[in-house]
Amino acid sequence: MSEREPVDDETTGDAQAEQRGRTERDAYRMKVQELRALLREKGVPGTSQMHKDELVRELVKTMHSDQRARPMAKVATGKKSVVPPDDQAPSSRVPKPPRPAKRVPAAAAPAPPPFDPGDVIDVLLVQHQQLADLFDELEGARGARRRDLFAELVRLLAVHESIEQLLVHPLARARLSDGDAVVDARTEEEDQAELDLLELYELGLEHDDFVEKLANLRDAVIEHGELEEEEEFDSLRGQVPAEELRRLAAIAMAATEAVTSADDTAAPDEIFALARESFPEP
Repeated sequence: MSEREPVDDETTGDAQAEQRGRTERDAYRMKVQELRALLREKGVPGTSQMHKDELVRELVKTMHSDQRARPMAKVATGKKSVVPPDDQAPSSRVPKPPRPAKRVPAAAAPAPPPFDPGDVIDVLLVQHQQLADLFDELEGARGARRRDLFAELVRLLAVHESIEQLLVHPLARARLSDGDAVVDARTEEEDQAELDLLELYELGLEHDDFVEKLANLRDAVIEHGELEEEEEFDSLRGQVPAEELRRLAAIAMAATEAVTSADDTAAPDEIFALARESFPEP
């Protein structure tokens, strides 16, 4: 029998380093919201306060730890046991008939825990992902399905931008050192998105240019969201009391509920006006 060849530790280390490098390159190709979502799935806390470099490093470290913790699979030897398992071993005893099972009353299902939206930053982060999903689904939809999805997109974007402009941007102006510059840039992008949405509505959902213009709006909205997460949300979490952010979340959720009943045939500018009116006076 030949002796097993020794494992080259240096070769193994090189392979692991190469794999780690590939993982890091792949992670840098991901968007900030994708990195945060993946890390949250893996149970990593505090992702909303991390910048992209920190998110990438944390993801690479987490994936590397997962690989090291993975149990080694058993190696099959090809040999079969000639001894039957205990439950298959022959017996000379006559088995007793089974006793009838006792009836146990079914326990009442536990009540689901009340929905907790978290704080207002959590609400906006969830809506960022919902907007991205809506854009993707809308691009391939046709007919009545496209109309329904477009109406849903208008309502969500209207209430989302209203939450930012009426609740979050004022905090950023007051708390961030460069708050005025940051908020002015984000507000300009939000106003442009509202105009682009109205242009799509007036163009017609079956127009030949609809899909191309929708894709341009999608790219602008997603980039806008990533800038907010990096330049506003991360800093606000560290500077605004958690109780205040949770209080604003309750206001945001109430406004969201009010806008969901809006008329599907209404123009985007009407929906945006309704969304702003759904918030209490400051």
